[in-house]
Amino acid sequence: MSIFGQKDASVQHKLSLSAYVDTYFAGYDNDLNQQEFQPFITVGARDNTFGVNVAQVGLNYMHEKIRGNFILHYGDIPQATWSDEFNAIQEANVGVKIIDGLWLDAGFFATHIGTESFLPKNNLLSHTMYLTFNEPFYQAGAKLSYDTLENWYIELWALNGYNNFVDNNDAKSLGTLINYTISKNTSITYTNLYGRESEDSSPIDQDRFYQNIYINHHWNEKIYLIAGFDYGFQTNSDLQETNETASMYGGMITARYQFNPTFSVTGRAEIFNDKNGFISGTVIDANGNEAGIELTGFTLGTEYRPLENSYLRAEVRNTRASDDLEIFMKNDELTNNRFEVLFTMGIAFEQLFGF
Repeated sequence: MSIFGQKDASVQHKLSLSAYVDTYFAGYDNDLNQQEFQPFITVGARDNTFGVNVAQVGLNYMHEKIRGNFILHYGDIPQATWSDEFNAIQEANVGVKIIDGLWLDAGFFATHIGTESFLPKNNLLSHTMYLTFNEPFYQAGAKLSYDTLENWYIELWALNGYNNFVDNNDAKSLGTLINYTISKNTSITYTNLYGRESEDSSPIDQDRFYQNIYINHHWNEKIYLIAGFDYGFQTNSDLQETNETASMYGGMITARYQFNPTFSVTGRAEIFNDKNGFISGTVIDANGNEAGIELTGFTLGTEYRPLENSYLRAEVRNTRASDDLEIFMKNDELTNNRFEVLFTMGIAFEQLFGF
């Protein structure tokens, strides 16, 4: 076996072994038992606790005509957010090349929807947005991907449904991902997903169309900007008029200043509005009415990278729900505000082999 990357004409098969661990300590002024997960939280979900967000291992196989991907994970992120049926499987899929640049893959995947990943290592901040918490995390189905057009990358998806490994009805959902590279420093990506989300036994059909668009931009290796916006609607889902279409939206902007290769500061502002609760679920508001979730959040964080594949981060976030959504508890009193601190440490590595 030879290390992939050396000039060896006999190398046809490429195997990548990867591993990733992220640990945390988190603190919240929302009074919950330490065994409970904080609501709407992906990373650092337990209060006043040292924990493991994720520990994962993966194998990726690549050949000129076939490829495969298999990732197992464990930790608070899978427990808080992942499928109950296949909680330990992050991804398991196989792909076949149809023609140059065109691949067909099928199996279990991480979602193609969203401005950021659910894994801290892939984001500028470890805190994930409320949009990310309510977007799909995982999906089962098949995709066609095409990458030989200059500056363009395209995916077409057929899926079991929104955030499903196992389908809840006999309908299938369709989605796309379109990425355009404007310049070496700027790209724009659009994703969507459409399908029926109601169960077969439901007397009404609830069709959901979810869209996401985001821009990545950086210059001078110092300043990084990400801006994203989500908009979705679902038929027969309005809380007041159940036969009317309900809509939701959310947005974010993140800015990072990279002082040097090892130290940076990042800030983010976000908004999430799902007043009919067809994505986020519903709660009882201060007036005794059923209501969806409406939140704004502001996050500030620092990152130190002793090596390129590792990081130490310290972050604070303040969250405010709409005035009549007293969904948090502080000093035995209901409130619409939550303050949190989060410390994370992570390391990831990947080793490539050829044979």
